[in-house]
Amino acid sequence: MADVVVVGGGPAGASCALMLARCGVAVTVVERARFPRRKVCGEYLNAGVMAALAELGIGEPVKKEGRALNGIRLVTPAIEPVELPFPAPSYALARERLDALLLEAAIAAGATLVQARAEDVILENGRAAGIIVRNENGAAARLLARFVVGADGSGSVVARRLGLVRRSRGKRRFALGGHYRGFDDLGGWVEMHVDRGTYFALNPLPGDLTNVMVVVPEQMLATWSQAADEGLQRAAAALGAGRRSFEGTQRVGPRAAIGPLAFAVRTVSYPGALLAGDASGFLNPFTGQGVMLALRGGISAALAIQAALRAGNQESAAWAEYAEQRARDFGERRKLAQLVDLLVDVPFLARRAARRLQRFPALSAQLMSALGGSQQQFLSPLTFRRLLV
Repeated sequence: MADVVVVGGGPAGASCALMLARCGVAVTVVERARFPRRKVCGEYLNAGVMAALAELGIGEPVKKEGRALNGIRLVTPAIEPVELPFPAPSYALARERLDALLLEAAIAAGATLVQARAEDVILENGRAAGIIVRNENGAAARLLARFVVGADGSGSVVARRLGLVRRSRGKRRFALGGHYRGFDDLGGWVEMHVDRGTYFALNPLPGDLTNVMVVVPEQMLATWSQAADEGLQRAAAALGAGRRSFEGTQRVGPRAAIGPLAFAVRTVSYPGALLAGDASGFLNPFTGQGVMLALRGGISAALAIQAALRAGNQESAAWAEYAEQRARDFGERRKLAQLVDLLVDVPFLARRAARRLQRFPALSAQLMSALGGSQQQFLSPLTFRRLLV
């Protein structure tokens, strides 16, 4: 019987397992995919991500393998592109490599990896007591543990089996794209082409690859029928407005489709269990907050579990502190995501905000600090007014 079983070996699960294993906690990671696995979201690593990776002890390997980024180039109709520099070093690295580095570090620290699919949560006397898994050969097994961490992404099995999922609010969006060769050198800038509820994002990766995603509302995706690649290219060409398109490029690997880009839970804790990363709630990926929130959530979950293990009757207090920390981290990021949603959906506001950011460098610095993971309260009423009014 393990002290902790973590469902999911991505950034949230691996960071939680790494922290626990380094403290001598017996932790098992359940992951259905074999690493390195291909994943094309979250490949822009902002300053908040880099700070968390440094805390986990793998910041330097990521810097060595990653590509340094300058900032975000915001492109909206009718005005010239606006370049918003990052206030602190940020990098790009394929998730295939980042996820492998994190999971390898957790295993090296003493975590046990179980290659299987989580199917259900074991409940005993009203609390989570382990996971039922099924391995690649179809055999089922029970993994008992004192605590369970659901870090299994949006659509989390752990969250669903514990009845913690709630209906997501707002528009449902889907992302399509992948890794491509043939885009002109972006010069270290992440390009965001924004207009009328859609955006076309290009993130330069190490070597000659570019992470390209087009995010569209559900109703637009429905009109593409089976011709997703053609719809993707038309949407990108319209957003690129002659500056960018898929013409002359070549996709490397299969097309990625992610969505809906929404997942919400009623609470992040349950007796004997915590949710972390996207399993605890999902934000619009435009803001680049997903990996940072995953790492911070994994670290915070590990700290909460350590506190509960030290004082066996203090689980409720440790869980409450974890929920409060997550609410603070996620709450400010949600406000930022809602602002971005507004700018994406309303072209007039997007153009106005772009002009203001171009005109007022201090305002640009505030926005980029918030996007980069700063705890600074960016969305004060005064700042919001200066950006949009």
